[in-house]
Amino acid sequence: MKNLSRSLAVPFVALALLAFACGKPKQSEVPDADKDMAGPDMAADEPAAKPAEADEKPATNEDLRAKCCATCKEGLAADRSGSAPDQIPCSDYTDKLSPWCLEFFRANPTKASECQ
Repeated sequence: MKNLSRSLAVPFVALALLAFACGKPKQSEVPDADKDMAGPDMAADEPAAKPAEADEKPATNEDLRAKCCATCKEGLAADRSGSAPDQIPCSDYTDKLSPWCLEFFRANPTKASECQ
């Protein structure tokens, strides 16, 4: 009886493994990142915000220099490096400068001592 159950169990197990191995593999479906599933944009078009007057470029080079030197002075007042003002370029105060002033000081290298 023991031999009979073993002789029947082995082919059944082999048949089950063969059926499992020959079956179609199941893969998870990955969403296509390039396929646009969203509908049309329903948000209303908003006009772009006008930049603040503080960030606008002054009319002349002298106005720009005066405005940017004022922000350079603010940066120098908050500077904790201990360096002498004639050693510090105004373009180092990127946290205080507007993009216009940063561009100005990169085009016209100016030390903090020249703005005092």
